[in-house]
Amino acid sequence: MTISPEILPDTLNLAQPVFSAAERAPDQTALICRKGATSYEALAERITRLAGALEQLGLKTGDKAGLLLYNTQAFVVSYFALLSIGVTVIPLNTRLTASELDTILNDSQARLLISSLEFYEAITRLQASSLEGMILDTELLESESELDPLLHAFPLSCALYRLDELLRRELSPSLPIPYDLPPDTLATLIYTSGTTGKPKGVMLSHKNILADARANVAVIEAVEADRFITISPLFHVFGQTNILVSAMLAGASIVLVRKFSPKTVLEAIQRHKVTFMAAVPTMYLMMLTHLREKTFNLTSLRVCHSGAAPMAVETFHDVEKYFGAPVQEGYGLSEASSIVCSNPLHGVRKPGSVGLPLNGVKVKVLLDDGQEAAPGEIGELHIQGNIVMLGYYQRPEETEKTLLSFDDGTWLKTKDLGYKDADGYIHIVDRSDDLINIGGVKVYPREIEEVFYKHPSVQAVAVTGVPSTLHHEAIKAFVVPKSGHECSKEILQEFCREYLADFKIPKYYEFVDAIPQGATGKILRKDLRRDI
Repeated sequence: MTISPEILPDTLNLAQPVFSAAERAPDQTALICRKGATSYEALAERITRLAGALEQLGLKTGDKAGLLLYNTQAFVVSYFALLSIGVTVIPLNTRLTASELDTILNDSQARLLISSLEFYEAITRLQASSLEGMILDTELLESESELDPLLHAFPLSCALYRLDELLRRELSPSLPIPYDLPPDTLATLIYTSGTTGKPKGVMLSHKNILADARANVAVIEAVEADRFITISPLFHVFGQTNILVSAMLAGASIVLVRKFSPKTVLEAIQRHKVTFMAAVPTMYLMMLTHLREKTFNLTSLRVCHSGAAPMAVETFHDVEKYFGAPVQEGYGLSEASSIVCSNPLHGVRKPGSVGLPLNGVKVKVLLDDGQEAAPGEIGELHIQGNIVMLGYYQRPEETEKTLLSFDDGTWLKTKDLGYKDADGYIHIVDRSDDLINIGGVKVYPREIEEVFYKHPSVQAVAVTGVPSTLHHEAIKAFVVPKSGHECSKEILQEFCREYLADFKIPKYYEFVDAIPQGATGKILRKDLRRDI
């Protein structure tokens, strides 16, 4: 099935790429995990079996199901099985507490949860009233004697099923798999990380994700011979679109790393000859620490994609040096199905820029008065295209504030500040929510962080505003020093004077062991201590 971002058929399904790849090359490796390799033919068969079992359990198109799993084969099979019969997938952050999971499950009205006994403590404390059933992946248990006591003691009243048993059933779905669905059928509900408030369900359709993944495959130039690796969690839109769906579209292989560990990822790249990796800047920084101490054979890599947060220019050059592959920096957000723009692999790549809009995507920069910004002028990014979400689930007022109607159609208001240069390349400056107000003057945290990364003693840094009666806010820097380097407030302030105006130099400092991050490595500024 050939799909361009602009022209889409009347019916489609996000699971179709798996089955198309299975028809083209049934023996091609789809997944590689610690249990071995799985071909596209075997993956398609497991998806079909589970889809039939889900139908037998009473799930139907329009229902919703939660997915609480690490980056495993169970996640991939469950994800595509649910999508194939039109059930909306709610990928759940594996770090959430039972209370936080309840909030999302209740908000989404999920009927089913597919999880693992790894999350036994959290899932046994759930109180979500909408849940009617739970499917458990039990592959980590070594014997039935371990499993039986856990299942017999399971406190929830909802029906309980084992994933391995459902996959062994000889069941055929009532309709051919995957179902033909209207393109705007809801595929996933991606709940925002809550960095700025209560999590909201971002509604992404089959059309949204498929169009974005298709454009991503083109810009990263993915082919069947590629091997992707799951560095980012698959519950995040970045992992789903940029890795999972994109790899399936290309008919490529995916090396499944259950959860991120710098050493584990580097070893997996070396062992399985990974060609494409996509991660966020903080993950690259953590891997760079290991690469400076030990040599890994990373010669198979052809591209290192970076997204989800801006990459410091110093980090950009370090990654290219130590990984031996070009950095392809891009930009995206959940409300736009993940990736919006990217630097090209062939052509001009601009460090510090997130590149050009993808095929089928329009980006404009608007000033506060609604006028389009001139090149180099900072404004708020707005996005248009098939990748833009349907809206926020059951939040019409929030949707109305975010999806804006102009004479030339509907545009997504991103809250991200940036500018276009003379060549049309987009540069992200900061989030409008993160701006620091110094006596009425706007200061961008990223500008200051870029300077800190130039200093050899800084491993990681985050800058934020703290209350100040004199100037509204003062600037505070949270710094992770590099091991073996002298690092102090006085040293950093003196260094900053060469690059920053006095009012931009942080007044307060806190030296920490780590910067608070979300599951994808994005800085959680709301969790930084705002006292002075």
